[in-house]
Amino acid sequence: METEKCKDLIEGMVAEIGKFRKMIKAKGEAKAKAMSMYDKQLAITLAEMGHNENYELNGKEYKQPPITLRKTIAKGIVCGFLEEREIADSDYKSCISNLDALKAQLNGYQSINRHLDSV
Repeated sequence: METEKCKDLIEGMVAEIGKFRKMIKAKGEAKAKAMSMYDKQLAITLAEMGHNENYELNGKEYKQPPITLRKTIAKGIVCGFLEEREIADSDYKSCISNLDALKAQLNGYQSINRHLDSV
């Protein structure tokens, strides 16, 4: 590999790392919002359950379930928000993993560049 080509690859990777830093910030904010929305909807659902006697989940009606089951039923009602939260968490972690892989590649190219410079 030529020295100039290696230096160009290093510069390109540094630019990519900058993009990933911005992406991680955006993914982190999306993750936080999704977590917050799930917690909020779960709390709202549990609060509403205290005022109603009947609950519906997947078309099935539950009449006066024991208080010990209300949280489980509420989680089922807001499961779509949990799915969004999990997807946002996965996106965030994936972005961090990709950044780590990019940093490892950059480290390899820097080692090659040092070797080429010494030759």
